[in-house]
Amino acid sequence: MRELVLRWKHMIGILTIPVQGMLYVWISERFGANSRLDYTWIDTKIPFVEWFIFPYMSWMPVLYASFIYLAIRMREIYWRTLIIYNIAVMAGNICFWLFPTYVPRPDIPNNDRIHDLVNFMYQADAPYNCFPSIHCLTSYLLFITLQRQMNVKAPLRTMWSVLLWLIIASTVFVKQHSLLDVLGGIAFAEIVYRLVYYAYSRNYNQDKEFNLKY
Repeated sequence: MRELVLRWKHMIGILTIPVQGMLYVWISERFGANSRLDYTWIDTKIPFVEWFIFPYMSWMPVLYASFIYLAIRMREIYWRTLIIYNIAVMAGNICFWLFPTYVPRPDIPNNDRIHDLVNFMYQADAPYNCFPSIHCLTSYLLFITLQRQMNVKAPLRTMWSVLLWLIIASTVFVKQHSLLDVLGGIAFAEIVYRLVYYAYSRNYNQDKEFNLKY
């Protein structure tokens, strides 16, 4: 039993995901009333497309499934990606605190199951904490990790990539985010990814030079 615990104790790192989520909710409840509109005329041209609610709501299962897969199969990549996730999402939470934003939502009639699902999501997730989009930040982080770090067969790589980009696109088609929020989420993920991997490669090279020298 002890050996089993020691073998899988690294999985506890995944608990940082709900911790970040609780912080997100806490900020939303306290600073939402002072939010600024970040919805532009370009966003008004994007139609509401109800079926995008399915990729939008798949985000959380996809996020957990991705980290569990990494924890089981690619532990080193798992830890680096988890570090990037936490730094980037914490930066997003700080942004929500200092620069709270909101996006207006359309009135959706409860005339079918899909619209019921959209309204359920609207009730569960307040229209605050929009910039940057955490949906986009995390989905793009998983996408670049998949493309740049993981040796995965083509069918699975393609399927997972398409799903991640559908999640990103869904944020504007279900009117949860503006295009600015999408770009912000991608930028946060890309910047933190590059900084962490730069720091990692620099430390690796220093350790290599030390070993060669001594």
